[in-house]
Amino acid sequence: MGENGDDKYFYNNYNYNQEHNELDQHVSLANVAMVAGLLSVPFCFFGYIGIVLGGVAIMMAILSKGMAKKLLPQAKKGIFYGTLGIIVGYAVIISSFHMVMTNPEMRKEVNTFSEQLYGVSFDETLQELMGTPGN
Repeated sequence: MGENGDDKYFYNNYNYNQEHNELDQHVSLANVAMVAGLLSVPFCFFGYIGIVLGGVAIMMAILSKGMAKKLLPQAKKGIFYGTLGIIVGYAVIISSFHMVMTNPEMRKEVNTFSEQLYGVSFDETLQELMGTPGN
């Protein structure tokens, strides 16, 4: 029986010490992976930041394993949230592109914004990229 009367959870447990040892670089890397993964989910709505953070979280989680047999719980959470951030980030990009291509009002707004910013409309840029002659 543990110090606090509970067999399942007490601080002198080897697994608890292994997963929360602040001096172990693998634990620190797993913690950073988890935080990066958590940050990737809300940041996936701001351009590509969430996708990059999700990739960083997954790589750090994999690197935190080292020579151990299995991943730490923080690393598993980092992989989960990083993957979620990447998937949602790409879904946001695809849905935004689909909205611009199918919604005429949104297309006008993007054309106006592109002309103000670059001096060329979005339609002209798209025609140039596709290699089709203009109207």
